[in-house]
Amino acid sequence: MTESITAENRGESVRLSDVSRRFGNLLAVDNVSLDIPAGSFFSLLGPSGCGKSTTLRIISGFEFPDGGQVFIGDEDVTRLDARRRPTVMVFQNYALFPHMSVKENVEYGLKVRKMKARDRENRVKESLDRVDMGEFLNTPVTSLSGGQQQRIALARAVAIEPDVILFDEPLSNLDVALRQQTRIELKALQRRLGLTSVYVTHDQEEALALSDQIAVMRNGKIIQVGPPKQLYNEPESAFVASFLGGSNILTNPKDAMLFTGLTINESQAVAIRSEHVQVVESGGVEGEVLSRQFLGMITEIELMVQGTKLVVKTTNNVPDTSHLSVKIVASQIVKNDL
Repeated sequence: MTESITAENRGESVRLSDVSRRFGNLLAVDNVSLDIPAGSFFSLLGPSGCGKSTTLRIISGFEFPDGGQVFIGDEDVTRLDARRRPTVMVFQNYALFPHMSVKENVEYGLKVRKMKARDRENRVKESLDRVDMGEFLNTPVTSLSGGQQQRIALARAVAIEPDVILFDEPLSNLDVALRQQTRIELKALQRRLGLTSVYVTHDQEEALALSDQIAVMRNGKIIQVGPPKQLYNEPESAFVASFLGGSNILTNPKDAMLFTGLTINESQAVAIRSEHVQVVESGGVEGEVLSRQFLGMITEIELMVQGTKLVVKTTNNVPDTSHLSVKIVASQIVKNDL
């Protein structure tokens, strides 16, 4: 019987237990524990150098942890090399073979696994059809656009039917419009295949749009894990609130009381989403306009309000004046980890 990809194929869960990785004096991954459900889209989000790519490489087997364990399904794969793990990586630079055609690139992993020629042909066709690239079967990959090359890299990964597919900032080389289009396609494909997907990015909008769950990382540690809406609406710390969508962070108790009426201590801060600072005609606190940025659907305004800088995201019908009155409509107390 010909082997084929089916919509019923589902990935395996991934579990990291107290995983650490050190490079010299740098503790790149610091006692990380994660539970990634089978078939889910899970993102590792954080600034450059926070340990997210190293964590991904530990899952893939390209790096071994100095401590802790890695499980895929019920199997402990901590010491298995990458070739023996049911994972596949989609890289930022696509890692396609430039001297090969689209077909040859996609079937490469199938040849390594010694799949029969007839089965390889069917699998390659199905994989390319899934990413709408079937008509490019014999095209040299060097003649393709960046977005098309990204699709070929994804088809090659899907073709070997991994239990877990790993993405290391795969859209960062694409322009804005193509990146948005590709992430919609990527999410739809992941849903159809039911593959467990672990996605590394520093782009918070990308993580929010794609993910079932997000782990926010900083300095090798997991700061908070949860569904996108929960992380955005209920950040536990000032870092998460400011990194995931941007927030005004008040650490001075006097400022917190003045603007929000909330009482905080030195270990706490108040997070105020910029969209929760509203420009009002009356009943607010007046501030001096320091800068304006027109961003299409919204305008971002930086104000100095009684010695405190506040960023406001508002509609484009705000008066073009040097002073504006604002009112805080929502805020919350978070851990002060800045």
